[in-house]
Amino acid sequence: MSARSDHPSEGRSAIPTRGFTLIELLVVIAILAVLIALLLPAVQAAREAARRAQCVNNLKQIGIALHNYHDTLGGFPVGFLYPTGKVPSTTSPLQYRWSALAQLAPFLEQSALFNAFNFDFAIAYQPTGASAFWPFHPANTSAMAVNVATFVCPSDGFGPPSDMSGPTNYVFCTGDGAPAGDATNANGMFILGPSLSLRNAIDGSSSTVATSEQLLGMPGNYTQTTPTPIPSIPARAFARMTGTMLDDVSCAAAPAGWLFNKGANWWDGNYLNTLYNHHETPNSNRYDCIVYHNPGWKAARSHHPGGVNALFCDGHVQFAKNTVESSIWRGLATRAGGEIIAGSF
Repeated sequence: MSARSDHPSEGRSAIPTRGFTLIELLVVIAILAVLIALLLPAVQAAREAARRAQCVNNLKQIGIALHNYHDTLGGFPVGFLYPTGKVPSTTSPLQYRWSALAQLAPFLEQSALFNAFNFDFAIAYQPTGASAFWPFHPANTSAMAVNVATFVCPSDGFGPPSDMSGPTNYVFCTGDGAPAGDATNANGMFILGPSLSLRNAIDGSSSTVATSEQLLGMPGNYTQTTPTPIPSIPARAFARMTGTMLDDVSCAAAPAGWLFNKGANWWDGNYLNTLYNHHETPNSNRYDCIVYHNPGWKAARSHHPGGVNALFCDGHVQFAKNTVESSIWRGLATRAGGEIIAGSF
């Protein structure tokens, strides 16, 4: 009788183990890469949908504030606040251009910030003996530097173009850009002129745009006065023109220089910061054109695929496509143009 072995492997041949070959490993990696490539656009689309929803919510908050302001004061804020009293010799009337956002602050749960401003002082002044330098007035510099989350679209992706400011992606419509981009008594709802109310929206509050979007300027650059080089991202810059008014010929020509401080200051009521018009359709390929504070031709712009969000005077928000007809887009900007808006935008 033979002895029995207690070792489990004794008397049997070992089963060889088998690993992945290089080809099999490469195939697995390729399959994973394909799956990730298929999944990534969906993830990005979901993130952009969330960012766009936040942008819509920001605009709706501004819309609610506009109507609360209207109910309290009998009209909307002006797009470009202008002084009614005596102006000190160290500044000018144009330096009292407090924006619609600054006027709306108490209705946007920013009462403390609103109270921190002293609107009796101009935005900027000229110190005694200075010839060209116009610093911000020291009475307001602390409040000026405050960032307000409601004023920033999360899809933009750029920080503030100036170290000294709170940026804004939201701008108020002065009208269709005629004549020559001047905001003075323009045909929109937010102008350099008297306060306007819903009764001035003869075309209907649901057919008149109040607010839309802009892209912020280029971080690290405030201004540049030379005409070259052309900015790497023209949509974030202004072509600065000479003279006092704009025309299509001059804006199509080489500018005198470039300005990069677009949207730098939410409290500043001018085309550089909180005003725009519908002379050009959303995300126009043509660069924005400005003399300095006013006049200007400035398109609505965003990083949302295919268009921009627009808040109407009745408080609803709608997405306006880049492909909107120019006549429709300009008609939506006027308060009493009598245009018949027929078509999708």
